[in-house]
Amino acid sequence: MVKIIKFSEVQRFKIKWAWLSVIAFNVLFIYAMVQQVIMGKVFGSKPAPDYVLIIIELALLLLLLFLFSIKLKTKITDAGIYFRLYPFQFKETLIEWHELRDAYIRQYNSFHEYGGWGIRKGGKNTGDAINTSASSNKGLQLEFSNGRLLLIGTSKPDEIKLIVEAVIAAGKINRSI
Repeated sequence: MVKIIKFSEVQRFKIKWAWLSVIAFNVLFIYAMVQQVIMGKVFGSKPAPDYVLIIIELALLLLLLFLFSIKLKTKITDAGIYFRLYPFQFKETLIEWHELRDAYIRQYNSFHEYGGWGIRKGGKNTGDAINTSASSNKGLQLEFSNGRLLLIGTSKPDEIKLIVEAVIAAGKINRSI
């Protein structure tokens, strides 16, 4: 009987300082709009026109919705590893097992190794990364047959480790390259 590998994970953008900053600015501008537009009291010593407050608040709400829409979907099957970072990637990317020389879970520091979160270009020694969260410092490190490196962040490293070990044991990853 052939075992079907199934793993699925959805990670959201969880950078606390970004969320707190956007929420704080939203609260501030909503307060300013209530004071100035609804109650007729000027907000600040050099008040902005009402339409400017409304435009800024709409932009902040759009930014909040944008942050909420960011998610990394990772799926692992017998065919390989699928991933998509919404809304930046328009279609799912598939990495087939035969394209890889090695795959393993490793600890990393997104800010120091890759300069942040999202779709990141790293250096020659670190390769590229795709991640969404500062809360997890573990990722699936992929080494391609051509030497390229890609790290996919995960909050479920133990589950992925078991799957990768099974894939390696089955000979789907060509470590002899």
